[in-house]
Amino acid sequence: MRISRSKVELYIECPRCFYLDVVLKKSRPSTFPLNLNNAIDTLIKREFDIYRERGIPHPLQMEGLPGFLPAKHNMLDIWRNVQKGGLAFHNLDHGCTYFGVIDDVWVNNNGQFAIVDYKSTAKHKPVLEIPEWATGYQRQLSFYCYLLKKNGFATYNKGFLVYSTALTGESRFDDQLKFSTNIVTVDIEYDWIDSTLDSLQNTIQSKSIPEKSENCKYCIFIEQINSVSYFE
Repeated sequence: MRISRSKVELYIECPRCFYLDVVLKKSRPSTFPLNLNNAIDTLIKREFDIYRERGIPHPLQMEGLPGFLPAKHNMLDIWRNVQKGGLAFHNLDHGCTYFGVIDDVWVNNNGQFAIVDYKSTAKHKPVLEIPEWATGYQRQLSFYCYLLKKNGFATYNKGFLVYSTALTGESRFDDQLKFSTNIVTVDIEYDWIDSTLDSLQNTIQSKSIPEKSENCKYCIFIEQINSVSYFE
């Protein structure tokens, strides 16, 4: 079995939705693709790849993270591609491969790899620190870094978000958006991962559907629909 980072996050959000998805193959309704965000990710990736090939730091790194470079590694194309397997680790005890698809990896002067993810949003002011609601971003970077460690790489104790903010305070559109892009530093935390994966595997092996999360909007919606009575 292969379990993606996003399925691990689904388990954290709601064990019932996870079980329905992974075990019973009944997934949540899909959302619309974020085409504008995806376009920004693609262009930023190409931009950092230019500096990667040159072997020099990106201007954002020179300004905020001296000593870091976009990492060159022959596995980077695989780590970035779900069809090629992504960044993966096979847990023998679980009989399961955990994987994720990363945006980027940077390396410092000590040879430590740091996980990087590209984010974009639209706000009146630039995003300069991780939002209070975005605990999932920290888990995302930590899980990717965990996979790097399991593959034998030396890792840095921080991850980074390249956060591009489309500024909404402009007076007009003129067929262009003005962006402010900044590096947001995030602490890497591993202490939740092994226990979560153990619990996740126990849920997969269970013969009964778990209880829903109290805050799961999908389960709440289904229960509300099921509670409706129709009268002729």
